[in-house]
Amino acid sequence: MKKLFLSLAMFGFVYISGLTMAQASSRYQLDVVHSTVGFAVKHMLFSTVRGKFNDVQATAEIDEQTGSLRSVNAEISVASVDTDNAKRDGHLRSDDFFNAERYPTITFESTSIEPEGNGNYRVDGILTIRDVSKPITLEGKLLGKMPGRVAFEAAGQINRQDFNVTWNKALQSAGGLMVSDEVDLNIEVAMYVPEG
Repeated sequence: MKKLFLSLAMFGFVYISGLTMAQASSRYQLDVVHSTVGFAVKHMLFSTVRGKFNDVQATAEIDEQTGSLRSVNAEISVASVDTDNAKRDGHLRSDDFFNAERYPTITFESTSIEPEGNGNYRVDGILTIRDVSKPITLEGKLLGKMPGRVAFEAAGQINRQDFNVTWNKALQSAGGLMVSDEVDLNIEVAMYVPEG
């Protein structure tokens, strides 16, 4: 009877330990040098303006055993917007678009992350621009994992009107508007576990 009790106790310890290991996660932070938080929007109907934000902070909870993403939070400095055109960047920082002075940050906080197989994820979260918070969905993918480092990509689309980014101009000759309301989000990030 004592042997049976010990055996059951050992089994329970191993089982609980296995669960703990399987559920262990670490907090990763963004490797800014090897990451891009970008966007693309149609301009004057035909061309595409691409840009990125150069000042981004982000953290993620990641399962150490599987590399599975559990949560992600990001904060973006609006003033760091970069479309490789100083005049356009200044316009984007103005009240016509982001109003970087009054609303200096864009934030994202995940609310649910669902694995979809083959390293793919559906990431639902709350995006806040100009103090307007709206739910959005990103389609993410695990690109690779090694000890202490991981890489993901994600993509999605938002309507800038939903966030009170409303400026536009009519194109008299061609018809239509200068800037599309639909904005594509393109994100490639590397993350690492900070030492200590």
